[in-house]
Amino acid sequence: MRRYTISTWLTVALFGIIAPFSLFLWFLAAQLQSSEALSVERQTLRSAQSIARAVEPVIDGMTTTVNLLASTEELANGDLKTFHRRSQFALRETGQFVILVDEAGNQLLNTRVEYGAPLGTISNSDGFNSALESRRPVVSSFFMGKTSGKWVFNVLKPLDVSATSDARVLVTTMNADDLASAVAELPLPEGWTAAIIDGNGNTLVPESPSSIKMTAPDFLPNRIDAEDLSSLPFITHFDDPEEQILAYAPIRGTPWNAVISGPFASAQASILKTWKILITGTLVLLGVCIIVIYAGSRLIQNEVRGIARMAEGVGEGRIVAPIQTRIRELDQIARALSNASYDRSQKEEQLTMVMRELAHRTKNLISIVLAMVRQSSKKAKTPQELVATTADRITGLGRSIDLLTASEWKAITLRDLIENHLHTFGAIGTTIVLDGPEFYLGSDAVQNLGMAVHELATNASKYGALSVDTGKVEISWRTEQSETGERLELRWQETGGPPVTPPEQTSFGTQILDRHLSAALNGKTDINYHASGLVWTLNAPVTTLNRAVLA
Repeated sequence: MRRYTISTWLTVALFGIIAPFSLFLWFLAAQLQSSEALSVERQTLRSAQSIARAVEPVIDGMTTTVNLLASTEELANGDLKTFHRRSQFALRETGQFVILVDEAGNQLLNTRVEYGAPLGTISNSDGFNSALESRRPVVSSFFMGKTSGKWVFNVLKPLDVSATSDARVLVTTMNADDLASAVAELPLPEGWTAAIIDGNGNTLVPESPSSIKMTAPDFLPNRIDAEDLSSLPFITHFDDPEEQILAYAPIRGTPWNAVISGPFASAQASILKTWKILITGTLVLLGVCIIVIYAGSRLIQNEVRGIARMAEGVGEGRIVAPIQTRIRELDQIARALSNASYDRSQKEEQLTMVMRELAHRTKNLISIVLAMVRQSSKKAKTPQELVATTADRITGLGRSIDLLTASEWKAITLRDLIENHLHTFGAIGTTIVLDGPEFYLGSDAVQNLGMAVHELATNASKYGALSVDTGKVEISWRTEQSETGERLELRWQETGGPPVTPPEQTSFGTQILDRHLSAALNGKTDINYHASGLVWTLNAPVTTLNRAVLA
């Protein structure tokens, strides 16, 4: 097969583009006048539909929310205070709020305010009555909310009659301002208006992506009322007095419509101007491209040949020096090829070392998990108890591994390790008090100490200080000098809990806190079952605890 230079290929490609493009421009100019009106109509309708599609997920989300909340256990049991708290927390970043209403229209709770705050009747009585009559979720029109003091809209769901609560309708409500971005960010020609019109003729017009104004639909052509939209085609022209174009799209699941309207002339002028600029600019650009491509192809051709020679050297295993070119990107390739030839052997050696380290860490984790399973199986009375115990301990080990992964297996502080394991068992700084200087742990110490802290916390939450409200755990650590070098003393002390009695037999947790940790960290451990609370101490060499993590 015959081969050609870069210059030849680029020149042929350029002329291959010019010929059909010139024909296309001629055809485009001939068709532009007849097709511009259709283009404006399609764009206007798509814009209205895009507003509708942007609003529909909001309505769907509110409907899903009200359906899910209607099936909650707290609502079924009549525990409205817990229902208020959980709903308020779950919806705190969604812009949605929840209202419960009794059969007379009185609000039982409203997550816009604290539970128990004085509330009146629901503002949206029409939607409330419609929901009770239809027995299905209803989307309201826009209305001014009494509690929020803003324009809002609701999704209302009737509830089954329950003996545990007076609630008959569950409502999710949202500020109308939250719909502004769906309309405001839509680019429109000069003099055009985009809006959302509800079933009562209330019209939402955006002033910015975060604010709206509510008006009557006075931007519509004079002969059109908002309630007549459903009887019109989706896109319509009017002479009012100049030609107007109006497009609307129903918003699924609501009595609303997304509407766009404006003078046809302004949209048509914008399209014509755009096409004229495009055609003129394209012709100029093609002329410039002929000159630039030819000159550039000659330059690239010479520089690429030098890069190719370097690549051949790298393929042969030689160390090559970077060449100097007049193209910055090719210079970067040249330097990369030079560095690659030098680093090739080092990368292979580093990969081997990483694989060995990965195998070592994997074997350690497997050994720890196997030990957990064996010991747990001896104490478990049922398979379910074995699964629960093993899963809990593996979860504790996983927290330590997550910490190491986040730090790329570099050293982390003892405080971070303890807080990571204990934050789910109690309040750090209140029921759990930490006291000690900044001290860094290596990866092996993180895994072993993490298991110990998890066992202590689990035991305290089941039988010790963390199992009662009056209990408290104090964890302190300090370093001290000894004859054999610097050592760390870590102390776990429980107070205020139930009376402590020594266990009748040694459990897996006790083995971790005693024999396993002593052997793994080359230290000494001590467990004292004082009646006032468990006290556990660890004394280990600092060099063992903060041994550097392998790269």
